[in-house]
Amino acid sequence: MRFVLSSVLVGAAALLSTTALAETFTAASRVSAVTVYPSEALMTRTAEVTLPAGRHRIIITGMPFVDEVETLQVTHPGVRRVGLYLRESFPVLEETATPEQATAEARVAEIEDQIDALRQTAEEARLAAQGAEAAIAFLSALNRGEGAALPDPDQLRALVSTVREETSEARETILRAKAQERGFQRQMKDLEAELARAQAELRALSQQDEEQMFLALDVEADEEVTVPLSLSYPNDAVSWGPSYAFNLQTGTSPEVTLRRDVMIQQATGEDWVDVALRVSTSTPDQRINPHDLRPNRRWIEDEQQAKQRFTSESRVMSAAEPIVEAPIIVEDTGASFGVVASEAGVSYSFDVPVSLRSGAELAYLTLPDVTFEAEVFAQAVPRRDPTAFRIARIVNTSGEELLASSTTRYFVDGDLVGSGHFAGLTPDAELDLGFGPIDGLRLKRDLLDQSEGGRGVISRSNQRDMVAEIEVENLTGQDWPLRVLDLVPFSDQEDLEITWSATPAPSEENVDKQRGILAWDLDVSAGKTRTISLKTRLSWPEGMVLR
Repeated sequence: MRFVLSSVLVGAAALLSTTALAETFTAASRVSAVTVYPSEALMTRTAEVTLPAGRHRIIITGMPFVDEVETLQVTHPGVRRVGLYLRESFPVLEETATPEQATAEARVAEIEDQIDALRQTAEEARLAAQGAEAAIAFLSALNRGEGAALPDPDQLRALVSTVREETSEARETILRAKAQERGFQRQMKDLEAELARAQAELRALSQQDEEQMFLALDVEADEEVTVPLSLSYPNDAVSWGPSYAFNLQTGTSPEVTLRRDVMIQQATGEDWVDVALRVSTSTPDQRINPHDLRPNRRWIEDEQQAKQRFTSESRVMSAAEPIVEAPIIVEDTGASFGVVASEAGVSYSFDVPVSLRSGAELAYLTLPDVTFEAEVFAQAVPRRDPTAFRIARIVNTSGEELLASSTTRYFVDGDLVGSGHFAGLTPDAELDLGFGPIDGLRLKRDLLDQSEGGRGVISRSNQRDMVAEIEVENLTGQDWPLRVLDLVPFSDQEDLEITWSATPAPSEENVDKQRGILAWDLDVSAGKTRTISLKTRLSWPEGMVLR
């Protein structure tokens, strides 16, 4: 929230008169370090000033406007603070134009001068054409002898010759002017397009905010001292996230290489020039205290009295304001850089200083590649897909947590096969990564004909029989280990009896603790076909309906 007073005093001694100050010093601050969290960034500006002994005022320049001044933290080791003064819209932000900006501004001015010169030349050509048209009108009138007596024959011949020559010259002037006008229009169009590009390039070089803040620090020093000043404040106009590319290298020893980037962009209103950058998964805006518990009082009463009380209370409640219950909290029981993992999260610090302009750039900062050994196999879901998919099973042996990423691409031997979301992976955890369909592993699932009851299903009022056949055909030219997934129904009711059988028998039942999901682990040789037969029977009492 913005402060409304022309100046704000912070500190117990802020009421002391400023006339007692011995001298005023100026310290230019710059953004030197940034830590980016999921919800905000902590910006740190630094400056340095040397002070003699005594009481002094330090004017800190370069500060943008901080929307919530109470979040501003100022440190000044070596001196005692007397007061901190803040004021909005004071012109203390230094000119930070770069050589690139100066060049871009000069280019814009040059094109604007060219446009002005072209407009001047076009106007001169237009005036010349207007003069020629006026001359033609005059000569035409003179040729017709309007307003004057006819001359003798010699004079008339001379006049006609003069009119002819002057008219011809005037018409040439008009034609040249029209041709020039068409050329001017083309040149003007090109120059205006070039000006728009130059202005866009200039805007892209910096979009720093013009809002500024006056900051004065009154201090006392016991002796001459060089004071390192640090100013920290949050800004939520920053975002970051991992960007991944998984590349599966096939062959006799398959492996998966993960190329990692940290994607970051900022619109803080401050250009970052050679800052020490750290990104973190810690969440400063999270709860810092556990929730409270309310006592759970229970009681019993006569059923009839309870109904009467409920009816009576309902009438009262209908005329009263609605009661908002306290929220119910459900516990979750599920599951050239430096990296630090702690209870607060994972953070990456970059050794090389980072520069990033506000609102103008999107940066991809590269982390070292990570390589995993891979177990490659095919996985098939014949109920849903016509082909099997290539799967690489990896274990995270990097020692780091791989963060979730919404921008992840998947390659096989360098060829892009798709993109999608990566859910993340903790150290030493196992994960199956999908790398696209295998067109040569064809799937087919049919309900077979039976002697009675129609195609694939025999259904009576209290019984249903089904026979399905799954067929996998390998047309790839290589042998594939294949995992086939299918399902049978399940029920929690004793009266609904479900039996099934499969040939061959499944390798696993209730896959990933999902009831009724079956898995077969098969080897399918090149050019061969494997078949699975699955029979299911559902029986229930007469008079009941199957759902």
